[in-house]
Amino acid sequence: MLQPVNILDHIRGRLPELKRSEAQVAEMVLVEPQKVLGQSITVLAQAAGVSEATVVRFCRSIGCAGFPDFKLRLAEGQARGTPFVSQDVAPDDETPTVARKIFSSAAAALNDAAGALDMAAASRAVELLADASSILCIGTGASAVVAEDAAHKFMRFGMAAQASADPMMVRMLAVNLGARGVLLAISNTGRTVMVTELAQMARDLGIPVIAITAPGSPLAAVSSVAIGHTPVEDAEIYTPMASRLVHLAIIDVLSTGVALKLGAEARHHLAKVKAVLSGTRSSHGKPARSRHRA
Repeated sequence: MLQPVNILDHIRGRLPELKRSEAQVAEMVLVEPQKVLGQSITVLAQAAGVSEATVVRFCRSIGCAGFPDFKLRLAEGQARGTPFVSQDVAPDDETPTVARKIFSSAAAALNDAAGALDMAAASRAVELLADASSILCIGTGASAVVAEDAAHKFMRFGMAAQASADPMMVRMLAVNLGARGVLLAISNTGRTVMVTELAQMARDLGIPVIAITAPGSPLAAVSSVAIGHTPVEDAEIYTPMASRLVHLAIIDVLSTGVALKLGAEARHHLAKVKAVLSGTRSSHGKPARSRHRA
């Protein structure tokens, strides 16, 4: 299988074997891979002076299923070790181009994270969360939003979960977690002093800490279980958009795993939650049910 990180090297290696028209496409990709990421198959074909069918043949010749698969693998390869925003989005890009680039970057980040996910750590985290009497989710900045999302998902299954970005409140809530409580800490870099200190405090209280953070970071070092994810952006300059999406996906993995562990209990509680919330939604615009039965 073609490895995303080596796609440009792979194309260079296959260049002598390609037909002349396919080689024209390959040269366009090798010279301006970032520009190609923002192009449609029609635009790329016109720029290379070939037909759209030739572009598809080129994609298949280098081991891709088609043009969409090629674009995804090219995005993955370009994403490795580069800040998505600075490399993919140019100051003069129009909104449609920005949209395509951001979606490509997000897809590449999610695909890369799925392949690198530590399944053993995720399984251990699910065990701890499913057995927890209460869960406290913490994070700052963009990670605070992820913490809120985590608490929301666990609450839907009937679990005593809450989120806070207030360090004083977290200290008080942590004391109340009890022997079977769990602290879930989210930090893109794992270097946020406040989050690391709160995680260490929880460990000192005998509370297990699950961290979704950068591997080898200070936060990972003080955690009971660290689900590592290497940041894909320069967090000192840009908001970690793709990393935040990865963290949300990891939360979905954990919350779904917990729901499966809890079984019927979680399903019944979720049904109750949906029933309570149904009255808060307007029926305006909802398709009317037919009175006739087939």
